[in-house]
Amino acid sequence: MKYKKDLFVKFSIYMLALRSPILILTIVAYLLSDLKSMVKMIRYTLPFIIFILIEVIYSISNGNDLANIIGQSRDILLAIIVFAFLLSSSFTSMSVNYNIYKSLRNVFVFIGVVKILVIIFAAVTGTQVSDIISWFRDTWNIQMMSLGVQDSIFFRLQIPLDSAVPFMIYFVLQEIFKKKFEKKLLYLYLFILLISMLLTLSRAFWAETILMLGLCYIFEADSKRKLKTFIATFVSLSFLYFLTPVGDSINRVIESRFGSSANVNNVASDHERLIQNLSLSNAFFDSPILGHGLGYYVPNMIRSVDTKYLYESQTLSMLMDIGVLGCVVFLLLLLIVIFNQNRSIKSNVNSNFMVLVFIGLWVFSGSVNPLLFGASGGTILFMIANFNRMTKNNSEGQ
Repeated sequence: MKYKKDLFVKFSIYMLALRSPILILTIVAYLLSDLKSMVKMIRYTLPFIIFILIEVIYSISNGNDLANIIGQSRDILLAIIVFAFLLSSSFTSMSVNYNIYKSLRNVFVFIGVVKILVIIFAAVTGTQVSDIISWFRDTWNIQMMSLGVQDSIFFRLQIPLDSAVPFMIYFVLQEIFKKKFEKKLLYLYLFILLISMLLTLSRAFWAETILMLGLCYIFEADSKRKLKTFIATFVSLSFLYFLTPVGDSINRVIESRFGSSANVNNVASDHERLIQNLSLSNAFFDSPILGHGLGYYVPNMIRSVDTKYLYESQTLSMLMDIGVLGCVVFLLLLLIVIFNQNRSIKSNVNSNFMVLVFIGLWVFSGSVNPLLFGASGGTILFMIANFNRMTKNNSEGQ
């Protein structure tokens, strides 16, 4: 029966990446096959469900649109379900926990490979990448941003799940540092994940990725590995940058967000965020303690006609919606689960610090992109709560 349980978990992760409703069926099938995991998941989710129900009642009493209330509640609940499911199933055994990690890693690598293939396909066939992005949006209902790189084949390829990749990069690099053998494939995975992040053309994701690489290098590598890694990285990057077309391609991508040609795009997006933040801040101060309720939106500041409650600065919009009290309660519920689970494995100052960094980056990512919740948010929360177990798996070289 164990292999069947593993199969349910792996299949659920793949369905999560495909945004398939079959995900609910595979989760239910797994929980029915493992009653202990079902009990754990109920224990994890019940406080959040009660919290959301209280917020829904308050929101309805405020006269908020029911469709928007349901939509925002669904986004939050999906994150909690994904978080609780992965966490409860990971405690079956350390081998199952490692299989979950590998499945998530493989999904992110696959997404990176698809991005690379899209660029190659566009270059070979002359197809506009914007047309390919439109096809992905219409076929898979995936939110994807549009931004081209001037005088090149590159285009912004970013999906919601990309927000979890910087966190995964930390674990992949940590696995490279801790494993003694069979690391070539891990180096390839890391390279693909870095290319995937580069192609998001997101300044926030770039900053998070660099931070994760630096912190992993500081905390997870011993002195000998630090020197070897530094030399190998310097030689490899110098060769790729100066002696191959890769350097020119990287320059073009980076200049699209930081060069002189990026000023128009950056000023426009930054100005829009600034206006949003001012509007959300004003609305927050109108009701700072309890908020305006789920599904609320500023009438004269709407980011999307279909999801009016969804803003680029989702962290700030949550303060506007559920107020300081609601945010404090929600974070306390999360922190109780996160630190209780991390305490189940012996931790140290460095690991506790990294858990706090992960939490901070999750909140930060929600302040520049509406990615706090949903499947991507739930995956990030799982990696935060499971930090010590994942690093222990990698250290033992499972």
